[in-house]
Amino acid sequence: MTGSPVIPLRPMTVGEVLDTAAALLRTRWQALLGMSFALALIEQVGMTALRLATAEDVRPRYWGELVGDGGMAWAWITIGLTSEIFIITLLSGPATRTAVAAVRGEDPASLPWSTLSGGRWGQVTAFAGIIALIGGVAAAACFFPWFAVYMVFGLSVPALVADRLVPGKAFWRSPKLLARSRWRTGYIRLVTYFAWLVIRLGITCGAMALLQYFDFTTLLFDYFLILLGFVYLLVNTAGYAMMACADAVIHIEARVRTEALDVAVARMRARGEPVDLPAPEAR
Repeated sequence: MTGSPVIPLRPMTVGEVLDTAAALLRTRWQALLGMSFALALIEQVGMTALRLATAEDVRPRYWGELVGDGGMAWAWITIGLTSEIFIITLLSGPATRTAVAAVRGEDPASLPWSTLSGGRWGQVTAFAGIIALIGGVAAAACFFPWFAVYMVFGLSVPALVADRLVPGKAFWRSPKLLARSRWRTGYIRLVTYFAWLVIRLGITCGAMALLQYFDFTTLLFDYFLILLGFVYLLVNTAGYAMMACADAVIHIEARVRTEALDVAVARMRARGEPVDLPAPEAR
């Protein structure tokens, strides 16, 4: 078996991919969770402000109602999905750089706190913005197309960081890997997302039940929404960082399955060459 103690270069089961993602996160948990917390905090400040401003419209009026104003509730969902795909995509940049260091045999803890250079951060942010824009339109249109965007373009940033491709080729490499893996990369991404979504839905359904059973005063209702935002902040901080690390592992594992990356790395080590991970198109 080639690879590193963190990321084994061999085909893995879905459970092994998730375990490896957790191991990768532990190697750089301070930086990755710190970045995730900062982004999730900005997100929840904005989302909590939106909830406070529009909660009376969305709040159920009668027993058995899910929400009051369905259009405003849809806007909440659209904005939330757009911010989620942006943050996960952005965080997959430093997570992938950490994974590359692990495969090369470097100590991920020796990387600078920012992990990526300034120029690379600019490219990663641009990718995240483009994918978030596409995802936002998909979410607003019919909700379900958002999952297609999440599956198809989710590995664009790992391709940009790990594969040494120019941005144009890196952006379209994710759908190519999706096709080569017979949708496996997208399937695993959805598994990780839905595992986190179930927790979020449990919190949300509990909050909706409280709103229907209890008649909050305006002040208590505002405090309730702020508390809900704080709970989302904690859950999202861990979830975003974990999903970004999963993307990095999924990308490398897909290259092992479809491009024999493990063989290429073994040959580099046998020849005493520095380990590099360029895509076949970049060689």
